[in-house]
Amino acid sequence: MGRPFASLEKAIEILSLFDSEHQGLSAREISRMLSIPLSTTYKYLDLFLRKGFLSKDARTRELSLGLGIFKMGNLAAERISIVDIALPYMHSLSVKSGETVTLTVLHGMEGLCVETVESPRIVRLTIRKGSTLPLHAGASQKVLLAYQDESFIDAMIEEKGLAKLNENTITDAAQLKNELELIRKQGFTQSVSEVDAGAGSIGAPVFDHSGGVTAGLTLVGPANRILGENRESLMDMVTDSARSISMELGYG
Repeated sequence: MGRPFASLEKAIEILSLFDSEHQGLSAREISRMLSIPLSTTYKYLDLFLRKGFLSKDARTRELSLGLGIFKMGNLAAERISIVDIALPYMHSLSVKSGETVTLTVLHGMEGLCVETVESPRIVRLTIRKGSTLPLHAGASQKVLLAYQDESFIDAMIEEKGLAKLNENTITDAAQLKNELELIRKQGFTQSVSEVDAGAGSIGAPVFDHSGGVTAGLTLVGPANRILGENRESLMDMVTDSARSISMELGYG
């Protein structure tokens, strides 16, 4: 490998040292970790600082990733399709659980199903891709609503109302807000006959690189199967899958 490419490789290695466990590093630490002379390390760091790829704390003299890297990271994140990332996990979850799996995103003041993997069973619940539902009913929608700002929740209640879709639909604003608080605390939600009679669902939030909820991952099917004796194991499957998708989106 020629010298220019060797220098480029070393520059990439320096930037790659910064991660969740090493958010701040000194020049000496970088020199030691990569076994390169301190004088050479300073030359690389000076270039990174001038280009905005690194920034330096004036007090501690520690270096951290700069605005230039942040901008490129945001651009890369915007180009990633959440469906492309989520789909393999959705297929795996459907195979392990034997149930239908959906991915729902916020669309205005409704929940929009952007992807679905149907259960292989004869008796199953089918959710049509592209369908929308109110945010106050069903696990898919409630898990999205739970992580919105209070002002958004109030505006949704005021503008859309809390229509009764089925026997267990929450139609009281105070009760809905208590439910949303519980979802945030436990990190998942469940639903029984809130939208369709006899239907059960378990939903968990999918977070993106900014820490915001970008989608809801949900397991749906007959209530006796979803929320029966296998409820705990299905709940673990859903939350584990949502966590894995979140990690691939850069969360955490």
